[in-house]
Amino acid sequence: MSRMKKFKRFVSAAAAVIFALGTITGCGSTSSSESSSASASAGNYDNHYCENGKPSAFLTELRKRGVIYVGSSGDSFSYIDKDTNEYSGIDAVILKEAAKRLGIPKVEMKLMNFSELIVNLNENNIDIIADGMYSNTDVSAERAKQIYFGDTWYKQGGTLVVPEDSKINSVDDFDPKSTVVGYTEGTIWQPVVQKWQDDGLIKEARATGDQSSSLTAMQYGKIDAYLSDAIVMEDMKQREPASLKGLRFAENYKDTEATIGYISPSVSFEHIQFMKELNNAIEEMRKEGFMKKALKECGLDPKLHEITDEKYYTCKVNTRDE
Repeated sequence: MSRMKKFKRFVSAAAAVIFALGTITGCGSTSSSESSSASASAGNYDNHYCENGKPSAFLTELRKRGVIYVGSSGDSFSYIDKDTNEYSGIDAVILKEAAKRLGIPKVEMKLMNFSELIVNLNENNIDIIADGMYSNTDVSAERAKQIYFGDTWYKQGGTLVVPEDSKINSVDDFDPKSTVVGYTEGTIWQPVVQKWQDDGLIKEARATGDQSSSLTAMQYGKIDAYLSDAIVMEDMKQREPASLKGLRFAENYKDTEATIGYISPSVSFEHIQFMKELNNAIEEMRKEGFMKKALKECGLDPKLHEITDEKYYTCKVNTRDE
């Protein structure tokens, strides 16, 4: 799975500690049903998500502990809000609801570099990864040798950002003699932009750092466009509009099938049965329309991000099962 490099939302140098979270408001806080919360607090758990009505050993452990630890690099998908100090983002909204339905009252986030997530998962420093991870790419297949992906939660693609006065509205508007397009190294967008150069569509594909650095480069006229994650850009436009001052989204940019990412959580191989229980909760949430509601809460367009075709619900790259 190719992975977008993250727009960081560190609250402070102390953000690397664990943040305990309860029920909150806003994105990251879609309220759970009262019955779910009540049963969890009383210890009377609904086991209809469990195989034969019997919870896995790990779910039983999490219920006793009362908290599930999620790893994230603190990006727009799953982060600690710097203003409220609360666990937020679309992945947070979904995970907290699913956890409560399973009888786990709290979700706590551990902040770490994206490259360290899988190691920490397999060393049991975290219980689950929920960090905007693609589960349908070649890199995903490689990672599936180390971790077990859950069902897909939503999809996302790219956004081409250009100056407000730019004539670029799509790939067709590039000038092969002059257009310079930026990308963040190590992301799914790097090979896309580099292929544009290889195919003679643009003059140069240029590594321009993370999202913030790349947008600044465009504001200072150093590049003509920047390709990045749609959800990150949507989030920045909503929450940090100053970062996009003088810029706009190219209205006719279209993703290819190869650049549409399907987002899934992941657990270690020893907790596959727990992931299946989580999948069952997610399936119920999807049927109830929760996913669309969560996307809207986070300022994301369900038309762009909601998965409505059943063939995309289940992750296809897992190499192990029980």
